[in-house]
Amino acid sequence: MGRFWLGIGLLVLFLVLGLWIGAVMDQVHSDISDTLKQAAQQALNGEMKVAAETAQQAKEKWEKHWHGSATAADHAPMDEIDGLLAQLECYERTGQTGEFAACCTRVSLLVRAMSEAHSLSWWNFL
Repeated sequence: MGRFWLGIGLLVLFLVLGLWIGAVMDQVHSDISDTLKQAAQQALNGEMKVAAETAQQAKEKWEKHWHGSATAADHAPMDEIDGLLAQLECYERTGQTGEFAACCTRVSLLVRAMSEAHSLSWWNFL
């Protein structure tokens, strides 16, 4: 009977841990995604300097939470996000506003997808 309760306890522990990780991942990545969307909009409005600063804030948040995300997420999308964030700096330095905004939008979608991959939804159970 003791093994039964140990098994139930472990299952509950993993359930709670999974829900907590999903909530944290959603909060962190949604914030980063929204910041990148804001940077893209600023760039399209002709405010390239402000957009670059906003994108830099998103990059700093991403780097701050990178190791925590890496413990629960697939590394392939994370590597792609890292590469695209590096491209943003090049687009900003060369003044390529359209490419900067498009890259911000792409990274925003990838970060949002990472958030959704760890959220509690019926399609994640299938």
